[in-house]
Amino acid sequence: MGPIFSSYQLLLQKLVPWMAALLVAIALVSPSGSQPAALLLFLLTLPVISTRPSERTNVSRLWILMLLAPLMTSIPLFIGSGTGEALAAGARYFVAALVLLGLSRIRLDPLLLLRAASAAGILAVLFNLNQLGEMRVNWGVGFLDSGYVSVLLICLSLAQFHLDRGRFWWRVFAMIGIACLIFAVMKTGTRGAWPAMIGILLMQFMLGGVSRGRKILIAVVGVVALGIAVVAVPTVKNRIDLTIYEVESYYQENNRNSSVGFRLDLWHIALEEFIESPIWGVSFQRRSEIMDSYIKRHPDSAAVGNDGRSSAHNEILNALSKRGLLGALAVLLLYLVPMRFFLRHIRFIDSETVNQLALAGTGIAISMIICGITEAPLMNVRVGTTYGFIMIFLYHIITELTFPGREKELANKHH
Repeated sequence: MGPIFSSYQLLLQKLVPWMAALLVAIALVSPSGSQPAALLLFLLTLPVISTRPSERTNVSRLWILMLLAPLMTSIPLFIGSGTGEALAAGARYFVAALVLLGLSRIRLDPLLLLRAASAAGILAVLFNLNQLGEMRVNWGVGFLDSGYVSVLLICLSLAQFHLDRGRFWWRVFAMIGIACLIFAVMKTGTRGAWPAMIGILLMQFMLGGVSRGRKILIAVVGVVALGIAVVAVPTVKNRIDLTIYEVESYYQENNRNSSVGFRLDLWHIALEEFIESPIWGVSFQRRSEIMDSYIKRHPDSAAVGNDGRSSAHNEILNALSKRGLLGALAVLLLYLVPMRFFLRHIRFIDSETVNQLALAGTGIAISMIICGITEAPLMNVRVGTTYGFIMIFLYHIITELTFPGREKELANKHH
């Protein structure tokens, strides 16, 4: 079995980097998002997960705990609800943890991932040319998911622009990709993704070191974003005006039958559920009962229905209502563990590659925090898979690049 396993490892070293790039490239344009590629990566790396552990590079136990926590904190909900659906979101992070262990002996080329992110934005626009005139565009994975995934990919595409320095056409490719991704965010009408995109640009100033080149890039991206906003004015302006109107009418006229009213009702319901069971959360069945009781007290809120499986449209409140304080802790780990790791590696040993990858990872974590105010993207099938796998790729690459000599080796490969 030794020679066969060695040959398989060599095959993996060639296949996995391209599979990882494929996962990033189809995260936005495929109706099923990144899930098929994530499953294939899992199957490819599965044979090496439990073999020769002594040869494996060290993987942070905190990262493994972070990826296992969503599944572990979903077990009470699984027992109380009697359905495997309660484990679905957490299981995706569990799979990502296993893939991370399998990646420990495989080198990933960061530029493959970053260029794939730019390609995703370009492909999304090309595949949806016939829809560009519509007020809102579903780029492949749904309106909300398209907005959130596009924001994540912008972080990677910005890193590609910096790291492809000296390669004119790849930098042009990155700028086109960034423009397409910004356009995708605007046209989805996903209001939570808009401030997240602005947050990425602010972060570039605050954390990235405002060099002359970075100033020029951010200025160009800002102009592009402004131009796209003008082109997409019906979408942006109408959605903002609608938000203001819905908030005012909810509190002043008790008009609850709106997108904002729907969310505010669900937040109130989530708090009631958390108060009832603050440690473990409530089952789907009990959640339906509480929602039904809320509707009886507020007949104008009938639009929320009584489906106990529905999201609370806020990441923390959704976790508190279904999985209690432990579930909220799992969400905080998904935010804070990557952010801590990436912040520590920004400007690491004057390595531009590590710097840009860490900046991208920090931006992705911040984006998910902002998007999590009005939705629960981390527990969403497609966004959660994309987030989890991009994070383990960036973690793995940065960990590998911090080994002495690897940065120089990679630079020589591309020159």
